[in-house]
Amino acid sequence: MYTLLIYSGGRQVDALLLSASADRLRLVVPGRGETEELQWIEDRWVSESGAVVELGALIAVSTVRASILRREEPMLVCAAS
Repeated sequence: MYTLLIYSGGRQVDALLLSASADRLRLVVPGRGETEELQWIEDRWVSESGAVVELGALIAVSTVRASILRREEPMLVCAAS
């Protein structure tokens, strides 16, 4: 699944979700050499470095063009209200 990660300060990063459990997410971020792991700690997702991370979007990969994931700018996702 395509995932939009939002770090404190508003920085947004595109990623692909590789695996998930109730308290752990493993993701690959284009341009990084290693996967990233998030853990559910005290009601929030926390990166390996201790940064709080929000999930801005989860979208099935089949609906996302591969070229979007190679961009440096995040894809804007609007939620229906």
